[in-house]
Amino acid sequence: MKRIFVILTLFLCLCPRVPALYFKGAEGTKVRELQIRLYDAGLYGGAWDGVYSDETEAAVKEYQRQNGYYPDGICAYGLLIKLGMKDGYSKTDDDAVRLARFISRVCGDGDRLTQTAVASVALNRVRSPLFPDDLISVLDGMGGAPPCDISPECMRSAYEALLGAAPFGDVLYFGPSNGQKNAAVHKGIVFYK
Repeated sequence: MKRIFVILTLFLCLCPRVPALYFKGAEGTKVRELQIRLYDAGLYGGAWDGVYSDETEAAVKEYQRQNGYYPDGICAYGLLIKLGMKDGYSKTDDDAVRLARFISRVCGDGDRLTQTAVASVALNRVRSPLFPDDLISVLDGMGGAPPCDISPECMRSAYEALLGAAPFGDVLYFGPSNGQKNAAVHKGIVFYK
């Protein structure tokens, strides 16, 4: 178990950072652009400092409510297009939001290792010939990823899994222990093939 933590830590330190532009805690010029666009929409009165603060998140939630989106405070693809900010957004960002919703439903605000492991199970299934080869179908088969509030920790865990973090290898299942052999157990959850 200790080796898994060391490998995960090394992986996270050495891998390139995915720009997390669209949820609370992010920073940068794109966040500043978002703040300006929200200001232009009459929803944001804070500083254009490029920090995705509570005030920025509140403005995003209000914009989402006004435009028929679930108000989770995360700028997903459709919202960015509506704001005219498609530049710099990728399918990886869309998948991260889906995975983060799934993580939130399954784990809540559990520890990051559990969250990343649960997300990696879904991604392992996408790569497996035993399951559908698209993320939406896999997540739907695992109970779905309904719109919900997503913590920054869930978003980070989703990005980590998308970048290849798989704390327990190529496992395809998780759940309570039923006597599975060659299974990894973490915080009462069993991860197995």
